[in-house]
Amino acid sequence: MRSYGSTGCLLLGLFSLLMLLNTASAVLRCWRCSTDVSNGEFCNDPFQPDGISEQQRYWSYVNCTYSVGVKSVNARPVCKKLVQEVYGKRVISRSCFYEDMDDPADKCANDQTSSYIKTVYCRTCTTDGCNGAGGASPWAVLLVLPLLLAAFRQTCK
Repeated sequence: MRSYGSTGCLLLGLFSLLMLLNTASAVLRCWRCSTDVSNGEFCNDPFQPDGISEQQRYWSYVNCTYSVGVKSVNARPVCKKLVQEVYGKRVISRSCFYEDMDDPADKCANDQTSSYIKTVYCRTCTTDGCNGAGGASPWAVLLVLPLLLAAFRQTCK
């Protein structure tokens, strides 16, 4: 097996770490769509963004940075997936949302709605595209990290 030396191993390790942490960028991108609009069928479950046009992708995969209208300095942008029954019809929506960092994890699912709206599922997340099909979860990074460490030990002896 080829040895890269200490400098090569350090660079390889740094590059791998940067690739794993690339979801921690300052810009959060989320899917924005709803099944109750005429061209929103791709928003349904299972989520299928591969079948949409580039124009739909441009308008549906959006940058969710802080907005001027955010009232709390403690707010952060998150991606949100919401499943509701509105007058008995199932509606799935995916969007950008701003939540207070002090809010409990289940706040989204427990928000009050009108009597004709029943929230079936609600989840917020903080990685690019996490309210759709793409995006690695933090758990996936934790699973891959030991494998990378073992590979570095073998390669960088």
